[in-house]
Amino acid sequence: MSKNVTFRTQRKSKNSNKKRITIIVALALILLVFVSFFAVLSNSDFDLRTALGGDPGVTAGAEEETAPAEKSDRCFLFWCKDSVSNDLQFLWVTRIIMPKGKYIIYSPSVDESIEYRGEYKSIGNIFYLYGIEGLEEALEQYCDIDIEHNIGSDTEAFKQMVNNFGSVTVELKESINYKGSFNLILPRGSNVIKGDTLYKYLVYTNFNHVQSEEIRAKAFEEVLKNVINEDNIDNIEKIYSRIANLLYTDITIVVFTEMCSYINDLFITGVKETVAASKPNQI
Repeated sequence: MSKNVTFRTQRKSKNSNKKRITIIVALALILLVFVSFFAVLSNSDFDLRTALGGDPGVTAGAEEETAPAEKSDRCFLFWCKDSVSNDLQFLWVTRIIMPKGKYIIYSPSVDESIEYRGEYKSIGNIFYLYGIEGLEEALEQYCDIDIEHNIGSDTEAFKQMVNNFGSVTVELKESINYKGSFNLILPRGSNVIKGDTLYKYLVYTNFNHVQSEEIRAKAFEEVLKNVINEDNIDNIEKIYSRIANLLYTDITIVVFTEMCSYINDLFITGVKETVAASKPNQI
């Protein structure tokens, strides 16, 4: 009886070994078939990503490798109000195109009527009724742009900022001899002026000059060139500090820090080209 038991156990072991060998051979054959299959597909330029509904133009991991491109142009609003009445005096909507260093400047009169919230109002009246937020929104709709940030001043702050960065040169085709709410006397030709006279000149162009948009844009170009240049590259933080303390702006210290690289590029490039826009759709 003992011999029979031993015999059956050995026979079972042999059968088990045969099964293992059969399974291993079968798996090897299956693996070989799959390898051959994908090799054929690869040689025929078959794209598994496309077959599964993916984008054939995007490779795996491309989302992580591709950083978002920095905008090549940005729009800003610069404005000035009267220190006493708080009435808007003048403004510049400015598109800055980098890395060209190109500035497109649009400076409509504060008396210009535009549509806002279903009604036509002057730009100055919109500022009076709705503040800088309303003015920014109205100008975005009017010019079909997105204004990223704004920098504003009152009368005295404007004069001080201009004087801090140097005089401005304006070219006059005709002399000015104005006496009204203020006095402004400038001869024909080239005039080098400081903050007080520039402020009066810009206010004067709102109601006493043809092509006032181009004239204010040209004056602002001179201001920008005094500020945004390579000579001031080491003073950027001081300039921001002065703006933050003296002017009105939505550029917080956090935003300024995030924009440092962009601002550095502005100062290194400088103001290479300016375009005076006479219509909102030119900005």
